[in-house]
Amino acid sequence: MMFPGSTWHRGIDLIAVERALSGRGPCPALTEEEQKYACREMTEAGMSGSVIAQRLGVADRTVTRWREAGAGDS
Repeated sequence: MMFPGSTWHRGIDLIAVERALSGRGPCPALTEEEQKYACREMTEAGMSGSVIAQRLGVADRTVTRWREAGAGDS
């Protein structure tokens, strides 16, 4: 359960993920779990796999694998 105003959720830095999602400025360094969470959020926002991969600094195939595995589902 997340609470309004929370900045962390199950070890995920939500502020860092939000910065990655926003596209404003450089993407912060994210853990793999944060990258997967961001991938899920970006997918739900309708972003393409190639845009997600570029934003997170991973290969397109990595985004495809995360999506197939239901990345970030909790």
